[in-house]
Amino acid sequence: MKKIAINILIIIYFLVALLITYFLLSYNKYNTVEINNKYILTLKEDNEKYKKSDLLIISKENELENNDYVFYYDTYASNVIVKYDKIAKVEKINEGEQEVILDNELVLSSENILGKEKNTVSYHLLGTIFNILTSKWGYLLIIIFPMLIAFVYEIYSIINEIKRK
Repeated sequence: MKKIAINILIIIYFLVALLITYFLLSYNKYNTVEINNKYILTLKEDNEKYKKSDLLIISKENELENNDYVFYYDTYASNVIVKYDKIAKVEKINEGEQEVILDNELVLSSENILGKEKNTVSYHLLGTIFNILTSKWGYLLIIIFPMLIAFVYEIYSIINEIKRK
């Protein structure tokens, strides 16, 4: 029974390691995980609805309307970050492009809009775990280092087995 539980934990560990590695390989140019028109991220600052510790899964939305709450890339800052605000006005430029004016009077292209609030799923406290696992040191210490130790142990076991024979 104990061996079964250990094997299940090892399988879960490897599945998490594969998932986190896939997320790290799916970063876009703004350092946000982008998979099949969905974004997986945490905010850098708290706002009235979401906290920094919330993991957000945002579905891309092309139909923008006035008074929608949206997540967008703030490319005017020195570091591009994702922010959350309300749309004041939407102006259609052509078939695939819109100009969006937010309540804070920021003017954006629709390509900088991630998605609407209504197409967002939030998981409380999972954002902190996600940030730790996808950070440089977290990935190294939690994913890479234990695998390296397991690999060295397996090599050691093989060498001992060969010496016995």
